[in-house]
Amino acid sequence: MSASRDWVGMEAAISALLPGPGAISTRTQLLASLDDYSMAAIAEARGLGPLTPSADERTQALEWLLRPAFICGHQRSGTTLLQNLLDGHPQILALPNEGTYFASFPDAARPAPSSEALERFTAEWIRRFVDPNFAPHFRLGKSTAERNPSVDFARRMFGWHAALRGLVPPKLAALLALAAAFRATANPGSGPLLWVEKTPQNERYVRRFGALEQARFIQVVRDPRATFASLKEAYRSSGIASFDAAEQARAIERSLRLAVVNRRLLGARYLVVRYEDLVEHTQREVERIRLFLGIAPDAMLLRPTAGGAAVRANSSFGARDGGGVEPAQRHASLAPEDSSVLGAYAANAAREFDYSLPVPEPMARVALRARHSPRHVLRSGRAALRAVMQPFLRRHVDRSR
Repeated sequence: MSASRDWVGMEAAISALLPGPGAISTRTQLLASLDDYSMAAIAEARGLGPLTPSADERTQALEWLLRPAFICGHQRSGTTLLQNLLDGHPQILALPNEGTYFASFPDAARPAPSSEALERFTAEWIRRFVDPNFAPHFRLGKSTAERNPSVDFARRMFGWHAALRGLVPPKLAALLALAAAFRATANPGSGPLLWVEKTPQNERYVRRFGALEQARFIQVVRDPRATFASLKEAYRSSGIASFDAAEQARAIERSLRLAVVNRRLLGARYLVVRYEDLVEHTQREVERIRLFLGIAPDAMLLRPTAGGAAVRANSSFGARDGGGVEPAQRHASLAPEDSSVLGAYAANAAREFDYSLPVPEPMARVALRARHSPRHVLRSGRAALRAVMQPFLRRHVDRSR
């Protein structure tokens, strides 16, 4: 450990800024402190050098690293609940935060990322392991006078990335190194059978993750009315004014449509779970998920946890105290305009999963789309015009030659 860094003091200062009783921070202060801390850990790790796994460690790790389970689905569809139900199983290593790998880290998801890209990826994960949003915080552990787990993680991250290149699909090497370095730092005595990563809308990247032939995917779907209402409340409670009803409805429709497409594409590797079934018939659905993943029965599958601490996982706007799975609430009553917009975009896709949405008449549907998303309509109109005009333009060009 470097004598020039007071890691214990830095972490104590961050702890005082974290949300919770007695918190004294502003969000800006907290994030700035996390930036300083993570970059200091990266600099220390580079100075000390990578921790490279042995050949035996690589061989053993590849047995479970090549067996990821990706939890996906639209935001507010119940992906966190499923992650929390799997979190405590002894055969599973669950990443404690959303991966957002292809969406947030395109530079790290290259066949040969630069050292700067890998450092940015690692620094961001150090911040995520502290978790500025929800307890439990400091998932890697806290520093002592002899050791800083964040520095250890970064050194292992660099070592595992170098060791895995050439052994795994190149664009996924950083993600697999992340899982390996997290286990080696936070729970080195564990022997996982597989690992779990949860990112809403990862259903969009199934083909990229499909390079891992043993990968499994679980998509959670939910009544679009409940998803839409929860998203709108999240925007309202966060003070975000720009809630675009049509944009959200299109995104919900796309997620439901991809559930059908991906299930057809991957067959037995792709499981779709309805949120309502998961909360109303938890034991039955968890058993179906357990068999899909090939893990042993365990009582922890019925107890939602995060980092080993019990949580009330499917209560986004309530307290996150310990508790079980809560029954599904009746879907929110949407304003007539919102209900019409949602039905105009998502009704057909929703029907595939037995969700029945009111569908506006054809002319009303056109008017809704024009009123709620003029830019989208304009883009579509321009594309249609180009398609119509292209043959005429081509003939004109040909005559002028």
